[in-house]
Amino acid sequence: MFFFLIALGMQRAYAAANSTDTASADLQKFLMKGKVTGHMRTYFMATDNYRPLTDYYSLAMGAGIGYKTPVYKGITAGFSGFFLFNVLSNDLGAVDPLGRGKSRYELGNFDLQDPYNRANLERLESLFIRYLKGNSTITLGRQNLLTPFINPQDGRMRPSLQDGLWLEIKEWKHLHIQSGFFYGMSPRSSVSWFTVGQSIGFYPVGVNPNGTPSGYRNSIFSRYATIFNADIHLSKALKLSYWHYHVHNVFNLHFLQKEIRQKVNKHTILIAGLQSGYQTSSGNGGNSDTSKAYMLPGHTAAFFSFRMGAAVRSHQLTLNYTHILDRDRFLFPREWGIEPFYTFMARERNEGTANTHAFTLRYENRPKKHLMYGTAFGWYELPDVLNFRQNKYGLPSYNQLNIFLNYSFKGPLHGLNLQALYVYKGLVGNTHGDLRYVFNRVMMSNYNLIINYHI
Repeated sequence: MFFFLIALGMQRAYAAANSTDTASADLQKFLMKGKVTGHMRTYFMATDNYRPLTDYYSLAMGAGIGYKTPVYKGITAGFSGFFLFNVLSNDLGAVDPLGRGKSRYELGNFDLQDPYNRANLERLESLFIRYLKGNSTITLGRQNLLTPFINPQDGRMRPSLQDGLWLEIKEWKHLHIQSGFFYGMSPRSSVSWFTVGQSIGFYPVGVNPNGTPSGYRNSIFSRYATIFNADIHLSKALKLSYWHYHVHNVFNLHFLQKEIRQKVNKHTILIAGLQSGYQTSSGNGGNSDTSKAYMLPGHTAAFFSFRMGAAVRSHQLTLNYTHILDRDRFLFPREWGIEPFYTFMARERNEGTANTHAFTLRYENRPKKHLMYGTAFGWYELPDVLNFRQNKYGLPSYNQLNIFLNYSFKGPLHGLNLQALYVYKGLVGNTHGDLRYVFNRVMMSNYNLIINYHI
């Protein structure tokens, strides 16, 4: 009887072990059906400043890997990470004695907190769990968000990222709703994650409205940021979008965009767009000490942007205009994304200004699916650099020329992409003989060559 019990126990133990092995094998088979992605990126950038100011150059190289599980009962999860190296550059941390600043563009490819960090540049970029139901999703964790003001702003080696909850509802034909709650940010040009408040001021902070240096870096109290969006497709040609951004204890922003793409004939589409926004402070603007607040209590700002143009076959030409009204400065943390104004051109922003007029003419051609090239010219009239209340970063009025190319290879080189960008910024306004307002701002050229390979 004793031996019978031992044998029975061994049989059950074997069966349990065998069941565990089977479950483990099934799990391995399931995970093998997931998607593995890879990304290699090389970025050469150089800035030719007005003499005798310092010029800069850098060569960055990096690679990353990601994985996303198959969907099981509507649930999937994923992660990704990236590392990079400063392969070659001049001294990006040195302060120019005349411009009284460091590299503005090249350093952004690495770590703004440590200009001399050349190799310890890695970041866990995404780590999330997602539930899918019909055409809708809800995602929790670290992710890459694309909205008008919070976006990857991926004109450097790595994008800006967010940590929180994001909901998309696409169950109706003419209405698309998105909403999010975020408590963490990892700005472009960083290898770390921050709370919402800590992330504001990671980039240069400019001056207060009274001209004193802004003191809000590491001083903003803000627990979270929320986003709400509703897209309404009124017809095939007309789309209306509303966005609301609330940054706890700092500000509220309402943004409305109306776009029309009206087909005239087989080869021609007329394009028109109108954007408008209104911003108010919230709480104490981030800090009860006004010298350390991101925005003063009672702050109000407003803007509108307009676009008109046409697309004929592969060609598109648009004329664009933006006006930031004569109120307080329009402010939005540069750490979180680029501005969506129709007049936006890579390598400069008008955030931080008021009473601003911007005009751009943009042409682009897509003769083939894998090729896009074009040019844009802009004229930007800003308040005087000494008008601190309406010009936060001391940017003089300027003109700008961009020439750009994007080419994706086919066949054996599928996954390889080449991008090139040339930027020239000329001086229009008065710098009052102070090279601080010239350095890395105007009278300069910026060169960019980017090679991406995705698998």
